[in-house]
Amino acid sequence: MFGKTKKETKEVAEGVTVTLEETAPCQKSIQVQVQVQALAPIRASVIKEFKKDANIAGFRKGKAPENLIQQKYAQNIHEETLHRATQDAFEKAAKGYDLHMVGPFEVSKADFDEAKGLEIEAQVEVEPHFELAPYTDIPLKREKIEVTQEDMDKALKQLQESMAQMVPAKEGEEKERQVPEINDDLAKDVGFESLEKLNEQVKTRLQEQKEQEQNQRLESDLSQELLKKHTFEVPASLVTKQQERIEKDFKQRLLYSGVPEDKMQEELDKIKDKMNKTALDGVKFNFIIQQIALKEKIEVTQDELVGQVWQLSQQWRKDPAEVQKIIEKDKMWPTIYSNLRHQKTIQFLLEKAKYEGEAPAPKTKAKAEEKVEQSS
Repeated sequence: MFGKTKKETKEVAEGVTVTLEETAPCQKSIQVQVQVQALAPIRASVIKEFKKDANIAGFRKGKAPENLIQQKYAQNIHEETLHRATQDAFEKAAKGYDLHMVGPFEVSKADFDEAKGLEIEAQVEVEPHFELAPYTDIPLKREKIEVTQEDMDKALKQLQESMAQMVPAKEGEEKERQVPEINDDLAKDVGFESLEKLNEQVKTRLQEQKEQEQNQRLESDLSQELLKKHTFEVPASLVTKQQERIEKDFKQRLLYSGVPEDKMQEELDKIKDKMNKTALDGVKFNFIIQQIALKEKIEVTQDELVGQVWQLSQQWRKDPAEVQKIIEKDKMWPTIYSNLRHQKTIQFLLEKAKYEGEAPAPKTKAKAEEKVEQSS
């Protein structure tokens, strides 16, 4: 339960006083008072811009007296001054109190009188503050990865079934399904020199698949261990956004699997609690990883960013230069950087974990493209 609120008032800049109150976990309420003298340069800048572009009869463009400008554009000047003064006050408040915001200020009240000053009331969500628990030597368990003959037989059987064809049977009868033998001919049909070469490729793919599955499991186990070590509240809006993303993905999977739209809500309700917990845990885990990255000074290099552009170009089947233009146009660099650092931090933690098995430390590959959607 949230305890007694904390309230503090200080002058964050000349003529700008801010009262900050913690109204809920990860939520701050602010009251801002901006004195007339602090508003004066903002208003003067606005008037100057209006004067520059003003067209008033009897005067050349930009040459009309300021008193006429203020008369003609009084309401516009008032509104623009309010807008700029509000943004300026928020910036000073955030800097003065070192607020790490996760969203914009939501204004609930704004009283602006050019002769008296500006008073604003607003709320904002901020990042959680918590102490990191020990995060190295996390106990994890892994198995030795081995591709068995049973795995090979199953994979080849699936390939064999996928190559089956309907062929004519006896005269007057329907076509029958014919499954090819697993031999060199089958291997050549799928692009390999021989069955031996096909077996080598199948084994390699199965090995990679098992490694990927184990890495995913280890990351999941790592997440659960870190979540057990850390107890803190997170911004509600971030959890809501995560819930919406999970729900959207789940609906798409249902749609692809053939579930009618009128049945989707029923399926969603069955796992609603689980999805909500997954969303909450995901947001908390991201904050934990973020704090560990900061403490360990884990950064992303220029070469890694260039490599990411190349990977995305392969995924999107576009020229790297075109991919870079898309990234810059849609302002995707912060997301790509954050995702790469997230994966590097997880790799760091997996390498520092304490394992029960005999297999070597897992090597996860940073794949920020998995979280980046191409904008068209």
